[in-house]
Amino acid sequence: MFKASILRASLAIGTLICATGAVAAQLNIDENTSLFDAIEDYQFQMESELLASGKNYHMAYGIAGIAGAKGSTAYVTSVNTAYQFALAQAYAQLASELGAEMISAETSVNVTSTGGPAEALVADCEERHQAAKQDAEAKESFVDVVKGAIRSLSSSDEEKAVKSKLDSVIECSATTDRRLITDVVSRAVNDSFSGARIVQSVIHQGQIGVIIGLSADTAEVAGILSSQQSSAKPNPAAKTEIQQWVRTQLDAQAGSVLGLVGSRMTKLSNGEWAVIGFGIAPASERTASNVMNSSRTQSERKISETNAIRELARFSNMAIAHKLDQSTKDDTKHSVKRLIEGGNDTVSQLQESIVISQLEQAYKTQTTLRLKGASKIYAKKYSDDGSGVDFYLTAYAWSPSMLSAAQQFRAAGNAAFDKGKSGGANIGASKQGKATGSARSAPVISEDW
Repeated sequence: MFKASILRASLAIGTLICATGAVAAQLNIDENTSLFDAIEDYQFQMESELLASGKNYHMAYGIAGIAGAKGSTAYVTSVNTAYQFALAQAYAQLASELGAEMISAETSVNVTSTGGPAEALVADCEERHQAAKQDAEAKESFVDVVKGAIRSLSSSDEEKAVKSKLDSVIECSATTDRRLITDVVSRAVNDSFSGARIVQSVIHQGQIGVIIGLSADTAEVAGILSSQQSSAKPNPAAKTEIQQWVRTQLDAQAGSVLGLVGSRMTKLSNGEWAVIGFGIAPASERTASNVMNSSRTQSERKISETNAIRELARFSNMAIAHKLDQSTKDDTKHSVKRLIEGGNDTVSQLQESIVISQLEQAYKTQTTLRLKGASKIYAKKYSDDGSGVDFYLTAYAWSPSMLSAAQQFRAAGNAAFDKGKSGGANIGASKQGKATGSARSAPVISEDW
């Protein structure tokens, strides 16, 4: 099991390793820095440095809180769901800045003003009170009267005194002036993007932050992945180069490796791009049953694999639908109040204001891809000291060379099967240039591998 808590002293530094191997920017976070500030600074620095090197990237980010309790398997699951939320925010930001967004706004203002002395509005307070009381008594049913009489007979003298005092209190109020402002803003966007790579993902202060980047180069790679194009000149060392790159990313990850989720890109030695998807899943504690331990381990590792391979589909294409409704209510009113209690008659005036703002958002994402040639190139169980959880980390990769290798291997296997099925030349005899046995004799396999 590997230790995933790699916070170096009190400072975590994340670096992006470019295709050239040079460090383009750093994500610096410590306990006194908010994740929002750190990510925004990193994004601006990253875009500027890439643009200076002739690479035009448009970046966006999202941040979401991790709800699961530390030390529980729910924490790892919550990292996954928070990542999806932060990712949806980043895609919605891309759609808002690069696509067409529907925006509607409506503001209404209602003003009420009353002239004359305010006391006049409550001058007939006692009469209104008595009329309301008589009307209520007239509507009481005979049963209610009987029940009331029974309660009255069974009540203590103290309860009767309290009820009598309450009956003698008369209170009236009326609004003299009012200003009500309601403001509603709605935004909606529907779009899809291909080639949005994860530039950085990090866990900090109970949140996960995700930065995505889109460029013409990444979109082209997504097109190659989507159309499943193989390589004209395959790189036989593609998997080895990607595995070495993964180990570099593990060392460069800011904070815990638990935050290494999403898709990444790297350029191989033959000039082609490889897309790598990282996925995590909780690793449960072992039980007394070896059978159940084996089954659970397989299931959890499979979840980690699925979360990794889905990132290849997301990179290929993801549709985003985002709707936002923002409403504000600003209600200020001036009123007069009259209180008659026994021989005391008090008139007072008061002003109250209520300001309420509410924001509702809805996100929906969707992605599909028919994938061939992807391969699992990394899988380890980690223990994270910072959150007190164990988890599985898996990486799946795809490149044109990997697809070519898979296709060639499959074609060779199918050809060998067809040859054997049709009773082709005996392998041992063909080496001697002479066939032996019947035309339908089974092939002789002289190698173990």
